Amino acid sequence: MGLFSFYKPLKPVGFTYRPRFYDEKKEEFQERIKKVQGLTSGDPEMVKNRIRQGFLQKNYYTSDQAFRRKRMVRQSNRRLLLIIMILILLALWVIEIYLPRIAHLF
Repeated sequence: MGLFSFYKPLKPVGFTYRPRFYDEKKEEFQERIKKVQGLTSGDPEMVKNRIRQGFLQKNYYTSDQAFRRKRMVRQSNRRLLLIIMILILLALWVIEIYLPRIAHLF
């Protein structure tokens, strides 16, 4: 009986959405306060956390995509410069050898 309803159209199923407010600046501020409190106190857990964060930051910079991209672009530019220099030297060599022969013909 619930499958077929000729007289009453089905209503869409509603949902409840409760938006949450996230303040990124406040979170960063709270993290800074927590770090400063950890520096002043001799809590071993805070010391471990500070050391762990130091390792993560160093590892983050070496594995950063932007760093890799810059390095690859730099290598590519060096390779391109080397190829251009080789081509220029090759062109000068060809001109030095064949230009006198071509000039002698005219």
